[in-house]
Amino acid sequence: MCHNPHLYVKGRTAIRTETKYAQEEAVKVLFFVCAAVSSIIVLSIIFLLFQQGSPIILNWTLHGFGMNWVPIGGEFGSIPLIFLTFYAGVGCTIVATVIGIPCAIYLAEFADIRVRNIIKPSLEVLTGLPSIVMGLVGAALVINAISMAAGPEAKSGGILAVWLVVGVMSLPTVASISEDAIRSVPKDLKEASLGIGATRWQTMTKVTVPVAMPGILAAVILGMGNAVGETMAAYMLVGGTNTPQLSLDLLHPTNLIPPIIASGATGDFSYLPPLYALGFVLFLIIGALNLIIRGLIKGRASGAPRRAVRN
Repeated sequence: MCHNPHLYVKGRTAIRTETKYAQEEAVKVLFFVCAAVSSIIVLSIIFLLFQQGSPIILNWTLHGFGMNWVPIGGEFGSIPLIFLTFYAGVGCTIVATVIGIPCAIYLAEFADIRVRNIIKPSLEVLTGLPSIVMGLVGAALVINAISMAAGPEAKSGGILAVWLVVGVMSLPTVASISEDAIRSVPKDLKEASLGIGATRWQTMTKVTVPVAMPGILAAVILGMGNAVGETMAAYMLVGGTNTPQLSLDLLHPTNLIPPIIASGATGDFSYLPPLYALGFVLFLIIGALNLIIRGLIKGRASGAPRRAVRN
């Protein structure tokens, strides 16, 4: 039995401190394990794609990527597919960005609460629509509208239909995350700008948007990843030709990497190493798109505070 109450209290305090420290360390370890598992999963997927596709990747490395994708004839030239996937992804991202960022600015800065309560849930519903439903809508409406405007040769689908439908599918991601980034800009900055005589429009263009640019960039990158990796809608809209050609044509049937992988996985093309190799290339395309967007916007974002001060 402890006869000194001060020693008793001190001992209990030390035990509590050690217990809290142990709990904090356990939580840190748990968080580290979760982060490590996420990284390990991504690295494992990349390793699996590279390992399973290594025969084709090695052939591309030694003899070039090739221009002809003719699986039946044993030709796995991937340059047309890589270019067309990049082409489609950039177009979809532009569509989503051109509509999504102004939508985010309006919702964050100008919209009445009643209007926002209508538009915001609509974007969330659009996010939840299955891609196959959007593909059906695109096949029924968008392709028919394009064929009516451009002629019957566009009735089988093409890159333009992918741009419009998949771009709209990426729109909620771009708009929602951009709106959150704009709303996170401190009110003090906006009030300071208005206080020195700037108009609301000048404050938005010179202060709010430049400060929110990193978040807007993240929204564009996420939307881009969704667009490049979209499979079912692209599968239903692109036309699905078996021998895609290197072309900027928007109206005639072609093919992309995700639909090619999907068709192979469902039994239309049973030779798996080229599919794994294309999956590995798709990872590289998404990474390249992210780097390009970061490079384009980094200079504007870094110079924005100085321009805001000067103005």
